[in-house]
Amino acid sequence: MLKNFLHKRRSITAQTSILITLTIAVALVISALLFYYKTDKELTTHYREQMFQESNTTMNVLSDNIDTIDSIYRLLVSSDTIYSFMASSSRTPSDYIATEKQMTSLLILNNLWEKSYLESVYVYTNYNKRFYVSKNDNMIKREENAAVYRNLTEPSPTLTLHALDGSDDLYFVRTIYNLSSGDVLGTMIVTLNQKSWVNMLTQNISKGWHILMYNNSFETISDYNYDVTSKDRIEALKKSLDYYNDKALHHVKFESKDYLTLSNNLKKIDISATIMAPQNQIKRQVNNVLNSYIIVMFIIIFIVLLISFAISRYITKPVGTMIHNINKISHGNYSEKVSGLEEYEEFYALQVAINDMLDQIHAYHDNVLEQNISLKTAEIKALQSQLNPHFIFNVLNTLAWKAEMSDNSELSQMAIAIGEIFKATTAYRNSQYISIAEELKFVKFYIYLQQMRFEDKISVTFDIDKDLDDINIPCFCVQTLVENAYVHGLEPKDTNGHLTISIKKDNENKFLLINIIDDGVGFEKIPKFDINVASKGTTSEAVGSRPHIGLKNLNRRLFLMYGEDAVLHIESIPEVRTAISFKIPL
Repeated sequence: MLKNFLHKRRSITAQTSILITLTIAVALVISALLFYYKTDKELTTHYREQMFQESNTTMNVLSDNIDTIDSIYRLLVSSDTIYSFMASSSRTPSDYIATEKQMTSLLILNNLWEKSYLESVYVYTNYNKRFYVSKNDNMIKREENAAVYRNLTEPSPTLTLHALDGSDDLYFVRTIYNLSSGDVLGTMIVTLNQKSWVNMLTQNISKGWHILMYNNSFETISDYNYDVTSKDRIEALKKSLDYYNDKALHHVKFESKDYLTLSNNLKKIDISATIMAPQNQIKRQVNNVLNSYIIVMFIIIFIVLLISFAISRYITKPVGTMIHNINKISHGNYSEKVSGLEEYEEFYALQVAINDMLDQIHAYHDNVLEQNISLKTAEIKALQSQLNPHFIFNVLNTLAWKAEMSDNSELSQMAIAIGEIFKATTAYRNSQYISIAEELKFVKFYIYLQQMRFEDKISVTFDIDKDLDDINIPCFCVQTLVENAYVHGLEPKDTNGHLTISIKKDNENKFLLINIIDDGVGFEKIPKFDINVASKGTTSEAVGSRPHIGLKNLNRRLFLMYGEDAVLHIESIPEVRTAISFKIPL
């Protein structure tokens, strides 16, 4: 389907519009990809900076909040009423009431009791006394605080955090010491509502983000709906975060969502706080920005398409005019000149050239008509004067018979040789190849006629490998070289001469080597033939005024039939040795 579209014939207007639109569309798409990459990078950087800021802010708020909780310890120790009651063994109700009123007063005066997340403050002494203040006093709350106290295995000189399974509260525990002796007086337990406390800590983080706070005793995630499997998933998340154990950004997966996380640790109470930012928020913001860009991009492409169509129509208008005029010419209308292209410099030059061509066509048409008439006249005359080749053969046979009857065998043999050569030129006129046996047969007839002419002046040697008779070679290639050796090499020589005709296979039986050697006058300058140009004239060097026509034409034939490796190779030492050779593949 795509191949058909690419090879479909379309107008220049359509092609121009498509090319312009595609070019701009590709540029816009590339810019959109670069914009997307840049926006994604910038937003990710912004998110990372924001995460560092919010992590630091959260840790500062958490640290301040822990200090606020720990300040309750100092308030209790600094109060003489509370401190004395803890150090004494008194169990009178009035002492309990006075102590608890004092605790309430201190919490209210120091703006601690108004904290929404503060549930209660319990104090357990070594004399098995318990006094407390609570916003929501009930049996369950009292039992939970008692359970926390019972679970303590060792004193807590600093504030520590504890949790109970099934409870919604967190418990901050610190041991109270005698300021004089350093002995343990009791234990303070500050109870916080976990949800209210976490909401207070995370009220300033970005929407959709989470804060995971945890240690060995508890874990909690802000803005998270817990279910029966939540604990296992949170434990897996804690393990992946503990694996990194640094303050760098990492990618984690939680409940099939990808998060960018940043962890921090509050050493004073050993709580880890991790900011969790959903990565799809980054992608969503990038996509929102990119969607606007895409809408603008499509609007631009549509406008560009309209503009490109208008531009292509303007550009191709002269082409349409030219096609219209050429179609009229193709239908034989030569009389009407091309017009309407005067506004366009390039096309006006083409218009002038076509009009000149039309004028030449008119003149050529008249000349062709006249030549056709002359050609037919000449053809009739040629047919009338043409001799039948059979008539010439019959005349030569008659001459041979007359010579034989007159006991003139030489004249008879010469007539037969001439007839055979004429028969060969007629029979192989339209053939490219001839067998070596047939070629040598006619070469020997030619040599016989030359020997009758020069008698014993020129001797000939044949050096032919066996089993070559049926191999085809170019027609009259050997005869042409032999004739060239006689006419231009041996005939002008004053003394006797010798000719060698060599046809052999190379050592690897891949090529046939043909070599014609004579000791005639040779070449004063080795001729160079242009293999791309054929010479005009007859195949014989004896006819025509242009030198080496036969060699040039043979060289051209060899190049066309076998390639550059088969062209003639000439070596000549005047009056000593001249060799013309070539090779053809077997």
